[in-house]
Amino acid sequence: MTEEALDVVRRGYEAYEAGGIEGILPFLDPEVEWRNPPDSPIAGVFHGHEGVREWQRLTEEVFAELRFWPDEILEAPDGRVLALCRAQVRGRESEAAVEVPFAHVVEVRDGRAVSFEMYSRVPDARAAVGLGG
Repeated sequence: MTEEALDVVRRGYEAYEAGGIEGILPFLDPEVEWRNPPDSPIAGVFHGHEGVREWQRLTEEVFAELRFWPDEILEAPDGRVLALCRAQVRGRESEAAVEVPFAHVVEVRDGRAVSFEMYSRVPDARAAVGLGG
């Protein structure tokens, strides 16, 4: 992996913060596979740009507020990018607000993310990319 993949991921987070889901689409392959973990209120696999838009729509149904950012972006031994993140969320119905750690594992090819997977548990993400728990 090159510095280019790390840069694509960094710029993708910046684009999401500035422009939401539409801002990130240029950083995602049109056939991207976007995965949320089974313990997420929005569990499942979403395909392509339309799938990512659907993920956003479902997210807005569940959360009144969702903001996330990377604390650290690392090159993983298996060639993917590991982003160690935090999220601030507030439930739409419960109004409960929490801040939680989580991770994304991103595979970049030809300057775009082809796979984007969320992990609720950081040790699971680290293990998935060969960095141990």
